[in-house]
Amino acid sequence: MNRQAVILPAVAPVHKEPSFISEMISQALMWESVKIQEAYENWYQIKMEDGYDGWIHSFYFEFRKSIKVEHIFVTDRSVPIFYEKDQLSSVVALLSYGTYLPIAERADDYLKIYLPDGKTGYMKLQKQVAQTSREIIIELATSLLAVPYLWGGKSSFGYDCSGFVQMVLKTAGIRIPRDTSLQIKTKDLKKIHIDEAEPGDLLFFLEKNRTNHVAFLLDEGKIIHCSGQVKIESIIEGESGFSKQLNQYDKIAMSIDGLILS
Repeated sequence: MNRQAVILPAVAPVHKEPSFISEMISQALMWESVKIQEAYENWYQIKMEDGYDGWIHSFYFEFRKSIKVEHIFVTDRSVPIFYEKDQLSSVVALLSYGTYLPIAERADDYLKIYLPDGKTGYMKLQKQVAQTSREIIIELATSLLAVPYLWGGKSSFGYDCSGFVQMVLKTAGIRIPRDTSLQIKTKDLKKIHIDEAEPGDLLFFLEKNRTNHVAFLLDEGKIIHCSGQVKIESIIEGESGFSKQLNQYDKIAMSIDGLILS
């Protein structure tokens, strides 16, 4: 089959099997381009932009290609889209951080964007990352503090640990795989001693040599990660916010220098 489609709603669940009661393993955001690989009744197996495979129901997508125009990331935690400028009665969607949208028109105080159903909408301007840096990555990550944990979550309405890291880095201009087991193998990540780590580097947690969690390192032994919610904790025993739960795991620190420069 291998047809191209785009996601219609603000956030669409991606399931392990072709059923709503099947585990949600990831999410896709509005306008995300997916490849349709297989069909089963009203369900379709897709390959997402990050290479992830899963099943999605037919009412979450439309067969069409992405629009080749200027695009912009949503960098607010969420942003409403209106059919008419700032008219609450015309709200069409509430978009998540990390959504990548095609622009129809720019103005001083708003953007006119194309919607996947062929219509247009309005949204407020979004600050974009001019140049990838550690400072920007930490700024984006901390802007998402208190977003709740959601297994399979990849939106600012709910993240899992790897979804949080993936979407922060994507908005900063860096693409890595979806799951921790693949993220740790990302080309250009370099294993370092944790004492050499700088803010923005990644810290992976392993249980019996199996990667099961990931966080951004801050300074002074602190991390920002999604566990229960996006929060800042310490990996140094005796420090404020020390996480006993994470302390039981082996840790591997990885430098992101190669990702920033690539």
